[in-house]
Parts: sequence; C-alpha cells; structure tokens
Amino acid sequence: MAKIRKRTKVIHAMTMNKLIIDKKKNEVKLNFDTRFYGFAAILAASKDFTESCWIFMDGDKNDQISVNLKPKSKEIDINNLGYDFYNYVLGLMQNAIY
Repeated sequence: MAKIRKRTKVIHAMTMNKLIIDKKKNEVKLNFDTRFYGFAAILAASKDFTESCWIFMDGDKNDQISVNLKPKSKEIDINNLGYDFYNYVLGLMQNAIY
C-alpha cells in the first residue's frame, strides 16, 4: 500500500509541478513542464486571464514555463486563482483547442 501512495505523489508532482501563493505580494506563481502541458494552451490561458490578472511569463517553451498571476482586483480569491488557471489550461488541452 505504501508503494502506491509514493507513486501517486510522484505522478502528482510531475503533472502539477509547483504552485506558490504569496499573500504578501498578492500573487500566485505556477510552474509548467511543457512535456505535459502544451505551450500554446498556457499562452492562450494567459491571454484569457489578462482581463482579471497581470500575467508575467518566463522560461523556455521547450522545457519549463513560469507564470505569475497578480489579480487586478482584491475580489479575486488568490487561494483558488492558481488552481483555476491550471484547470483552464487542462480544459483547453482536453478540448483539443491547443
């Protein structure tokens, strides 16, 4: 049973690399491994989130992409923002838009 738990954690870590919520700066930092997440989907999601957030992207489209989200409004729940962004990227990929 312990082996299954360890394997599940590794898979989770590979697919959803890192999400950091910085409440002092009021921003969320996400890291994407482009072996699993499509670069075009990350770019499209960033474009769609620009109405509600400031977006800062950095990295190599063939390796790792870092996306920082800074809400434009205090009404946006920073605790869910990163997860919403991840889900949006996955939705774009699932619907084969990108």
